[in-house]
Amino acid sequence: MAANLRLLPSAPGAPDGGRATFRASAPLIHPSQLTTRARGGVGKDLSEGWCLNFAVGCTHGCKFCYVDVINKLFAGGRFKKNPAAKHEVQEKDWGEYFRVPENLDEAIEDTPWKRWAGKEVMLSSMHDPYLPELAPFARSILEHALPAGVHFCIQTRSLLVLKDLDLIQSHAKQIRLQVSVATSSLPLQRIIEPNVPTPTRRFSVLRKAKEAGIPTGVILAPIFPPVRVREDVIGDVEAMTQALATIRPDYIYGESLHPRGQNMRLIEEALGHPIEFPKKFDFHVGRTFRRLLRANKMEGTWWPDHRRTASST
Repeated sequence: MAANLRLLPSAPGAPDGGRATFRASAPLIHPSQLTTRARGGVGKDLSEGWCLNFAVGCTHGCKFCYVDVINKLFAGGRFKKNPAAKHEVQEKDWGEYFRVPENLDEAIEDTPWKRWAGKEVMLSSMHDPYLPELAPFARSILEHALPAGVHFCIQTRSLLVLKDLDLIQSHAKQIRLQVSVATSSLPLQRIIEPNVPTPTRRFSVLRKAKEAGIPTGVILAPIFPPVRVREDVIGDVEAMTQALATIRPDYIYGESLHPRGQNMRLIEEALGHPIEFPKKFDFHVGRTFRRLLRANKMEGTWWPDHRRTASST
C-alpha cells in the first residue's frame, strides 16, 4: 500500500536543518491490498488493486488510524540509509510526523498514467489526499491522470475536495468520491479525530457531490464500542444512517474499531480511560449496521476484522 517514496539527505544548511527529505520516483501508482479477496486483498473493494500515496504521515492525526503501524513496519527498509527519518517515523506518534516529497511535481509528470487507463486507483490509502499541504498536488494528479483514462476512488475526510468538484464532475464516470465518518457524536469526534471537520460537514461533501452527479460512497468507520462520552452505540449508528438516508450514497461500507499497532494506546490516552469491547462486538454492531440500512431502504457492506475467524466476528 505504500507509495514509491525514498529519502535522500538534505544539503548542509538546508531549510529543514539538514534532516532527510523525501524524493518520489515514478510511477506513483502501486499495488494495493485494499481490494477484493479474489485479488489477494482484504476484501474492502476500495480499488481494482491499485493505490496512489504521495506523502508519509497524515496531519489529521486520527487516534484510531491503522496506517501508523504500516509506516513503522516498513520504516527499516524504506529509510535504511536515512537513520534520522527512520527514527522520526518509528519514535513519533501518528500525526506527529509528516513529509511530502520535494520532487513530487516531477514524479507526477513522469508517471505513465495511460498504463492504468480503465483501472480504479485509490487516492489515497496511507494519508488523506486533501490535506492542506497536499490538495494542490491532488488536483495536479487528477489533471494528469483523468484525461489519460485512470479511474479513482477518492477517499477523504477533508472539505478541500470541494474545490476540485468542477474537475471531478467533468470526469464523473471515472470517479467515486468517498468520505469517512466514525461517529455522529461531536464529543467523541473531537477526541478521536481532533483535526477533522465535523460529521455534518463531511456529510455535506457527499450531498454536494451527489447533487453534482458524481458517484459517492461513505465509510462509517471505525465504529467504537461504548465509551464514556458516547455510551449509545446503536443510537450513534442510527443517527449516521438517518443522515445517509437523505443523501443516498452509491456505496456504503461499515467497520468497527480494530486494535492495530499503537492505536489503542493513543485512543485510551485521549479518552482518559480503557476501552472494553462487549462480547462479539464486531458481529453485533455489523448486524445493527445492516438492519438500520435496510430500515432506510439502503444496502451496505460490513467489513469484519480480516485477522479474525468468521466464528469470532
